[in-house]
Amino acid sequence: MKNILENIEINLPNGELKKKLESGKVLNVKMGFDPTSPDLHLGHAVAIKKLKDFQDLGHKIIVIIGDFTARIGDPSGKDKTRPQLSEEEIEKNSETYINQLSRILDVSKIEVRRNSEWLSKMRLNELISLLSKYTVQQIMERNDFRERFEKSNPISMHEIVYPLIQGYDSITINADVELGGQDQLFNLLVGRYLQEKYNEEPQTIVCMPLLRGIDGVQKMSKSLKNYIGLIDNPNDMYGKTMSIPDALIEEYLNLTTSFSKEEKKAIKKQLEEGENPLNIKKKIAFNIVEQYHSKEDAEKAQNDFENKFQKRKLEDIDYIDIDFDSLNKEKNLLDLIYELLGKSKNDIRRLFEGGAVSIDGEKVFDINLKIGKIKQGSVLKIGKLNYFKLK
Repeated sequence: MKNILENIEINLPNGELKKKLESGKVLNVKMGFDPTSPDLHLGHAVAIKKLKDFQDLGHKIIVIIGDFTARIGDPSGKDKTRPQLSEEEIEKNSETYINQLSRILDVSKIEVRRNSEWLSKMRLNELISLLSKYTVQQIMERNDFRERFEKSNPISMHEIVYPLIQGYDSITINADVELGGQDQLFNLLVGRYLQEKYNEEPQTIVCMPLLRGIDGVQKMSKSLKNYIGLIDNPNDMYGKTMSIPDALIEEYLNLTTSFSKEEKKAIKKQLEEGENPLNIKKKIAFNIVEQYHSKEDAEKAQNDFENKFQKRKLEDIDYIDIDFDSLNKEKNLLDLIYELLGKSKNDIRRLFEGGAVSIDGEKVFDINLKIGKIKQGSVLKIGKLNYFKLK
């Protein structure tokens, strides 16, 4: 019971999940995936691992591949209408999902359904009956719709219908529990509401935290290119994990690793006692690769990373010379990096915050450090691969 409740962000109504688990009934536990892209990532895995907890307790896992709802596009968190995908794109993406789910779930024991089975056959009078169960006022309680309306950004009719169409899945499969990320709360609540309207026992809502991407700011997303894919090769998976800002260490430890509760507690204590964050990230990266590949792959990825980045000698590094005498010594380090890399200043600030800027091996966090205070001949390192020598 304790394991099943770990990491849950939202559990509604309070106490209902516990009662259902204690009832002894085999629960229908639902989670839906709209195949809008071919890859699942560690952000998806947070909820998929919770499905695994239910599976280990003997409950029935029902995975809905939203091949019909993907044609609409989930408006959750979007400030504009999603571009609609072709049936060919949706089918191609759908084919990859089961293989990726098998890295976490025992797919031989799950039920996989495509919601086109029932939604493509829905008659107009059935759709009108479904739409009559919900009001425009209820739909406009949704934050993203309300904000778009207030900004006069278009809201298409098919987007308004999406939560009801998605909620109908729960009626069709008699869901007892539905899982999703916390950004899915509105959709999951609509499913519960509709079940009540159709005189079914309503599902319990379980929302998991949203994992931030490797940029350390926005939620992990393929479209934002800040993701670690479940089918990334071991070296990429390890390297991307090592690139997360130090501020995300505890979040990744809690949500992406398979360490026991005691192991996580011990690692957090090491961090509090001054352990180098790099060493903690190496433990997290190793664990992630081992989960989705193998221990041997994790060992190789770690060795490759150390040989490529940690054990490089300064004389072996290709660095770019900068004429130190020509620099404006009153200019600060932020402005210098802005000129060197051409990144936005917000992106550069995040590099500083994440400890990705160093001078002669010492991390620098002061963006206002004057260039005149840097010794001539120093090596400025920005990120993993950018080396500049002030000659």
